[in-house]
Amino acid sequence: MNKYKLLIIICFFLVTLCLPRVTATVKNLNLLGKVIILDAGHGGKDEGASSGPIKESKLNLILTKKLEKELISRGATVYLTRKDNNDLSTTTINRKRNDLYNRAKYINDISPDMYISIHLNASPSPSWRGLQVFYTGNNKENKIIAETITNHLKENISNVREIKKDNTYYMYKYIKSPGVLIEAGFISNPNDNYLLRDINYQNKLITLISDSIEKYYQNK
Repeated sequence: MNKYKLLIIICFFLVTLCLPRVTATVKNLNLLGKVIILDAGHGGKDEGASSGPIKESKLNLILTKKLEKELISRGATVYLTRKDNNDLSTTTINRKRNDLYNRAKYINDISPDMYISIHLNASPSPSWRGLQVFYTGNNKENKIIAETITNHLKENISNVREIKKDNTYYMYKYIKSPGVLIEAGFISNPNDNYLLRDINYQNKLITLISDSIEKYYQNK
């Protein structure tokens, strides 16, 4: 009997050696229970800034959907103000203002824990470059979120500008939930333009933004 047991053990050991090794990657769920709204700037007839065939509205949506996927993988419940290239306007009169009004209303109706708006910057001078986070003063948490994101990005990528307070934005000053506007780079700058279209850089940027959102909640 002992010989049979030994034979079974040896066979089992040999079989396990032959089996392919499977490494499971389990992400943390540090954002479990958090509701986050992502706003891809522009859309529809409003393409935003452009550089040749590259349109801001399309790049905004690409980055936003990548961020959506990453935040969901970390446990967050995520909503998008737009999921395709259409805007939120319901009228042809004052279309842009109506679009912004409906975005703000959508965010206020859901009342998320945070909103992140993704845009790209542009300048007549091609030398201007860098990511920058903007915030409004209608919620004290806005500045903290902006600082947390900016500080973490500065530790990992170059050409990150200082945060900037701006209360003139029509849409953001009416949003009650905390959040920020991220201008991910200057589409008018050749280097920024290249990076923003590079999949590896996009993925790195999305990971860093997601990490900084986690940091914000860990520090609360």
